[in-house]
Amino acid sequence: MQINLKVGGLLGKHLPAGAQGNKATLDVGDEASVVDVIKQLGMPLEQRYLVILNGASVPTSARESTVVSAGDALSIMPPLKGG
Repeated sequence: MQINLKVGGLLGKHLPAGAQGNKATLDVGDEASVVDVIKQLGMPLEQRYLVILNGASVPTSARESTVVSAGDALSIMPPLKGG
Protein backbone atom coordinates (compact mmCIF):
# COMPACT_ATOMS: atom_id res chain seq x y z
CA MET A 1 0.00 0.00 0.00
CA GLN A 2 1.10 3.60 -0.41
CA ILE A 3 1.23 6.50 2.01
CA ASN A 4 2.13 10.14 1.46
CA LEU A 5 5.28 11.09 3.31
CA LYS A 6 6.75 14.47 4.13
CA VAL A 7 9.98 15.04 6.03
CA GLY A 8 11.75 18.12 7.30
CA GLY A 9 15.31 19.37 7.18
CA LEU A 10 18.14 16.92 6.72
CA LEU A 11 15.76 13.96 6.94
CA GLY A 12 15.24 14.41 3.20
CA LYS A 13 18.35 12.30 2.63
CA HIS A 14 16.32 9.29 3.80
CA LEU A 15 13.63 9.68 1.12
CA PRO A 16 13.48 7.11 -1.66
CA ALA A 17 14.57 7.79 -5.22
CA GLY A 18 12.00 9.82 -7.10
CA ALA A 19 11.09 12.00 -4.15
CA GLN A 20 10.25 15.58 -5.01
CA GLY A 21 11.57 18.12 -2.56
CA ASN A 22 10.76 16.82 0.88
CA LYS A 23 7.76 14.71 -0.19
CA ALA A 24 7.37 11.19 -1.51
CA THR A 25 4.84 8.46 -2.02
CA LEU A 26 6.11 5.46 -0.09
CA ASP A 27 5.21 1.80 -0.47
CA VAL A 28 4.82 0.18 2.94
CA GLY A 29 3.65 -3.23 4.07
CA ASP A 30 0.15 -3.92 5.29
CA GLU A 31 -0.15 -3.28 9.02
CA ALA A 32 3.04 -1.14 9.00
CA SER A 33 3.42 0.97 12.12
CA VAL A 34 4.97 4.42 12.31
CA VAL A 35 8.12 2.78 13.72
CA ASP A 36 8.17 0.38 10.75
CA VAL A 37 8.13 3.35 8.36
CA ILE A 38 10.94 5.09 10.26
CA LYS A 39 13.00 1.86 10.10
CA GLN A 40 12.20 1.38 6.40
CA LEU A 41 13.58 4.85 5.70
CA GLY A 42 16.76 4.10 7.63
CA MET A 43 16.21 6.89 10.15
CA PRO A 44 17.86 6.40 13.55
CA LEU A 45 15.23 5.31 16.08
CA GLU A 46 17.05 6.99 18.96
CA GLN A 47 16.36 10.43 17.47
CA ARG A 48 13.43 12.45 18.76
CA TYR A 49 11.11 13.26 15.87
CA LEU A 50 7.88 15.19 15.64
CA VAL A 51 5.54 12.71 13.96
CA ILE A 52 2.18 13.75 12.58
CA LEU A 53 -0.29 11.30 11.05
CA ASN A 54 -3.25 12.81 9.21
CA GLY A 55 -2.92 16.06 11.15
CA ALA A 56 -2.61 14.50 14.62
CA SER A 57 0.60 14.24 16.62
CA VAL A 58 1.76 10.69 17.38
CA PRO A 59 3.58 10.54 20.73
CA THR A 60 6.71 8.41 21.00
CA SER A 61 4.90 5.90 23.23
CA ALA A 62 2.27 5.21 20.54
CA ARG A 63 4.46 4.96 17.44
CA GLU A 64 4.93 1.21 17.57
CA SER A 65 1.21 0.55 17.92
CA THR A 66 -0.01 3.22 15.49
CA VAL A 67 -0.63 1.56 12.11
CA VAL A 68 -0.71 3.53 8.87
CA SER A 69 -3.35 2.96 6.21
CA ALA A 70 -3.36 3.42 2.45
CA GLY A 71 -3.45 7.10 1.52
CA ASP A 72 -2.41 8.35 4.97
CA ALA A 73 -0.36 11.54 5.27
CA LEU A 74 2.67 11.01 7.52
CA SER A 75 5.06 13.83 8.42
CA ILE A 76 8.34 13.26 10.21
CA MET A 77 10.22 16.33 11.38
CA PRO A 78 13.59 16.57 13.09
CA PRO A 79 13.84 17.98 16.58
CA LEU A 80 14.08 21.74 16.85
CA LYS A 81 17.35 23.09 18.09
CA GLY A 82 17.88 26.49 19.52
CA GLY A 83 20.75 28.45 20.77
